[in-house]
Amino acid sequence: MPATIVDLAPSRTACRALVTCLTAATLLVAGAAGAASDANAALKYKQPTCGKFQKQVNNSTGAKKRSAKAKLKQCQADATVYKQVRNSHFVGERADGVEIDTLYCANGKWQDDVEQGGVVGTSGWRIVDAKVSKDGRNFTAVVEAWIPGGKHVQGIIRNGDAWQVGYEFSGKINSPGPVEKRDARAACAAL
Repeated sequence: MPATIVDLAPSRTACRALVTCLTAATLLVAGAAGAASDANAALKYKQPTCGKFQKQVNNSTGAKKRSAKAKLKQCQADATVYKQVRNSHFVGERADGVEIDTLYCANGKWQDDVEQGGVVGTSGWRIVDAKVSKDGRNFTAVVEAWIPGGKHVQGIIRNGDAWQVGYEFSGKINSPGPVEKRDARAACAAL
């Protein structure tokens, strides 16, 4: 009785179909992972939440606790200013003659030279180095956003209802000039 030979090797057509399916699946997974990482990487700057500093205060003692309390206090000051600056459009002129026309949105987008159709920044923005009065109506702070090759940095000052914008250098706000703060919720929703 002759032995039956069974060909266990798949046909070329089956192999090509399998390779096509595996390649498509790999591209789909890579595309989904890339989209997720792009969404996270898109906002290079976010306003941090203060919860991690509160945990550090609760879980430390001595010098580490004092340091954590200082970081928590700074985070809370930055958050206070962030809440007042988000969804705002600042229009005016610095003391050195530079025109200010900047939009900051709560979704992390921002735009300089709004009236001239400036490029919309999608890298996020944050408030740093805020110094706030007890009532929160008087403050100085720095807004920073990532741009290719550097940072977009503006200094913001509020004294009651009066707002000023200048440039920040060495921790100081220079050439502040009066600006009008406008509600930009509609403009931010359109970006």
